[in-house]
Amino acid sequence: MTTNRSLNSHYQIGRLLGSGNFGEIHLGRNNETHEYVAIKLEQILTRTPQLAYEYRFYKLLGKFHGVPNVYFYGQTGSYNALVMELLGPSLEDLFDLCSRRFSLKSVLMIGLQLLDRMEYVHSKNLIYRDIKPENFLIGRGSTNRQHIIHIVDFGLAKEYRTTDGMHIPYREHKSLTGTARYMSINTHLGREQSRRDDLEALGYMLMYFLRGSLPWQGLKADTLKERYQKIGDTKRFTTHDVLCDSYPRQFLLYLRTVRQMEFSQNPDYDGLRQLFRIALNENNLVNDDDFDWIKPLQEHRSKRTKTTNATGTDTITTNLPTKKINNTINCTSSSTTCINNNNNNESRNRTIISRSIYPHNQLPLSSTNATTLTLNGGSKTTLSMASTTKLPVNLPTTRSTVEKHRPIPAKRLSVVASPLAAAPPTTSNYSSNHILNLNNSSKDFEQSSAATCCFFKRKAKRALQITSSKT
Repeated sequence: MTTNRSLNSHYQIGRLLGSGNFGEIHLGRNNETHEYVAIKLEQILTRTPQLAYEYRFYKLLGKFHGVPNVYFYGQTGSYNALVMELLGPSLEDLFDLCSRRFSLKSVLMIGLQLLDRMEYVHSKNLIYRDIKPENFLIGRGSTNRQHIIHIVDFGLAKEYRTTDGMHIPYREHKSLTGTARYMSINTHLGREQSRRDDLEALGYMLMYFLRGSLPWQGLKADTLKERYQKIGDTKRFTTHDVLCDSYPRQFLLYLRTVRQMEFSQNPDYDGLRQLFRIALNENNLVNDDDFDWIKPLQEHRSKRTKTTNATGTDTITTNLPTKKINNTINCTSSSTTCINNNNNNESRNRTIISRSIYPHNQLPLSSTNATTLTLNGGSKTTLSMASTTKLPVNLPTTRSTVEKHRPIPAKRLSVVASPLAAAPPTTSNYSSNHILNLNNSSKDFEQSSAATCCFFKRKAKRALQITSSKT
């Protein structure tokens, strides 16, 4: 499909940002306010439609602190489209930025915010069922909301209670749904999920942030089924005392409390929050929203601003390490197995993407369809959309005269030989902050109001979280 089209006359669909089994994610822009948005697209005739369900859940949640705004749902051509707020990096990206270890203070503050999110989601008769760092995003720096954690991607959410208050019945022999690394023990045992399972998975994620890893990461097996079985067995045989050893006892009490809950029991959210507040007080810590990532992100923005002022050009930056993501397969029937492929061979490779800076009247476009990525936690799989065809799009080049005469490696000729697939080259000389200064090559793009986008990219089978801000 082309990417230079309008959606409902109010939104312009820009370049492809990622794709998965749900469809595609594009960068978009509101034609009236010029604000950047995220646009999810899925084919109308897809075998596993989920965008309508996700939109319904977002509308059910409404406007609430830490829930992204959803602006539009409709059709464009042969696609369903969901337009939503464009957010900043995920907790997993920030975890990498902070050398894969959060301080006790940050973990406790994260726990307090996410307990609020879980309580609100549960109050709307929904269970989330996909707790993982990639699904929690902070606000963009340009909005001064980097201290607010948003919950996104309700593709696996489920109504656990009817409008008249009737709880779903307890069942067994259910397929796995969620992310294996963080899912509850009851989920591994094939039991129907409820509110207790969201809270248990949250506890495992908080310990992941404290410890840097969990005991059941990196397990090897011949098949995926055996691997998930090993993960579940290791969780069951790893006592909470061992998991929480050398950390404040409130984490141990938290896990014990949620593990002892009954299937349909109402969680004591206030009691769980009080545990974290006590831990803050006992360790002379203050809940002031000063997370570990605030200062590094401010330094990053400051450096980017200085570079922009020094060169007189806009910059595109990417500074977070890439890592293989947890694969989640959505389940649409009781016979479908919903599992996660947690690949723990973590990569420290860093990727730089060069893009031209476009004025408000044109968005950057792309015909790339070889990567599988996640925006705002939107992707449920690492399967690329191989069946999705893209019409070629002409891109303005930013290559210099010298670069145009450089020999091109043979294996890349198929990519760059065609002007329809041309893309700006990556620079071979960049700093540790991965700041690229790109000079606009056309007079059409010489506008001081051009937007600056900040990308946090993961390559194929790696998560992508995108932050966009204006300078």
